[in-house]
Amino acid sequence: MKQVIKKIAGLTKKQWFLVSLIVIAFFTRFYNLEDTVQFLGDQGRDAFLVSRIFTDADPVFIGPVTSVGNMYLGPLYYYFMLPFLWLSYPSPMGPVYAVAGLGVLTVYLMYKLGREMLGEKTALVATALYTICTTVIVYTRFSWNPNPAPLLSLIMMWAIYRAIKKNPWYWVVVTSMFAALIQLHYITLLSGVSFGLFWMYHLFSLLRSKSKKRNIQLRLFGLATMVSAILGVASTIPLMLFDWKHDWLNVKAFENLLFGEDNFKVATHQGNRALRAVKESQGRAMHMLFEITIGKIRNLNEFMLLVVLGGVGYVASQWKKREHAFGEVIITVFMVVAVLGTAVYEHSVYDHYVAYIFPVTFFIIGMLLVEAWKKGIIGKVAAVGFVGYYTFFNLSTLQLGDTGWKLSDIKRTSDAIAERVRPGEKYNIVLLSETGDIDGQNYRYFLSTTETSPVMTEERGSVETLFIINEDRALEKVTDSPVYEIVVFPDKEPKEVFEIPGGPEITMLRKSNDTPEVPNE
Repeated sequence: MKQVIKKIAGLTKKQWFLVSLIVIAFFTRFYNLEDTVQFLGDQGRDAFLVSRIFTDADPVFIGPVTSVGNMYLGPLYYYFMLPFLWLSYPSPMGPVYAVAGLGVLTVYLMYKLGREMLGEKTALVATALYTICTTVIVYTRFSWNPNPAPLLSLIMMWAIYRAIKKNPWYWVVVTSMFAALIQLHYITLLSGVSFGLFWMYHLFSLLRSKSKKRNIQLRLFGLATMVSAILGVASTIPLMLFDWKHDWLNVKAFENLLFGEDNFKVATHQGNRALRAVKESQGRAMHMLFEITIGKIRNLNEFMLLVVLGGVGYVASQWKKREHAFGEVIITVFMVVAVLGTAVYEHSVYDHYVAYIFPVTFFIIGMLLVEAWKKGIIGKVAAVGFVGYYTFFNLSTLQLGDTGWKLSDIKRTSDAIAERVRPGEKYNIVLLSETGDIDGQNYRYFLSTTETSPVMTEERGSVETLFIINEDRALEKVTDSPVYEIVVFPDKEPKEVFEIPGGPEITMLRKSNDTPEVPNE
């Protein structure tokens, strides 16, 4: 015990600062988590599918479907969720705590890996800003496939640094991280462009090298590349088997995503649309650098973008003299590729699309704040002013208190439905909500954990009872809704209408014995 106390007492100021950041990270990622967790349709669907792996011995070979392009991601995130959901079942909180834990780990690795790539000062500043960023914190407080992306991309960039600086075998780590990233969100394919650029740089550097160890290094590089390629191909096997069985659904969807008229501005080869894509890069850069860090204030963000461009330009002019120049090149390339790649994308780009670039954002800002601090009183005032505003904005927008409708309320509503189901009765639910999740996947998950589960999709034409969960209360008479399940239900006279205190109104429709069957079209 005395030795532990002695070690703690011997910590430097920087080490104490890092410990403080880890403590803050734990608090902001875990505090009041169960009463504030987001558990919507996507989370309910994921929890249901993963629970069937261990309750029904029903493994999955594909992951979530994308909102754009109708492509299926790989199943990696589901298998990440598996042990944690198994431990907490029937509560879906296990994967939530796991994601929060990854969020804390990412804070530590921002410093640990960032220090090697960019130096201790930049790493500390970037880590401090990352720790208290509201946007970052939000995506560590619920379970969703894009949420681990910052951790994986951080390790990927560090492994690129090590592969080129120290050992080609780190390309295997890079490939592993890339293979995992592309199973979290399809926009992370852009990280593969950066990966490819640095891989080619490494190859050409070795080919031009006049070192006596050149041939040995080339062999190691080639062997590491071969192992990486095998690993990359192996990671796609589940999806390829699924595609082969389903007429290459994913391949066709991916082709349409890349070359479809409505997906990418350059797809039509029209010069004016390509020009619009170049102009769009300004908005994408402001999004990644400032909208996620200091909010959507366009004039301020435009000014700050000019400052960042000038700062990066200055740093670039000094790269030959800088100790951590190569690490700075890595983060710059990742940001440029992300900005240009999303600029040609026709649809909206949300924060979770570019979660993989979060570490890059903070490394760039941290690097420029360290540089500003070196430039006399004006630089110090500018750095303090930015950090002060940044801290005020993020602390004022951080919500860790109860949000009203909780996970326990969703379970309470589901229990109220289950109590009204007769033994052996086939029933279904419909959710009328602003989320657009007609299937009510969050309620459906909790119902699946009871003895009275709703019917599966293939049986929905033979249900005897339909529960309509009216969350948005936009319709006075829910049976007038154009939702297919309601339209085809033969007996629209409510058997019961009840309310959940503080929650939705629920209408129960039940077939009468003399109600004729309506065929499911």
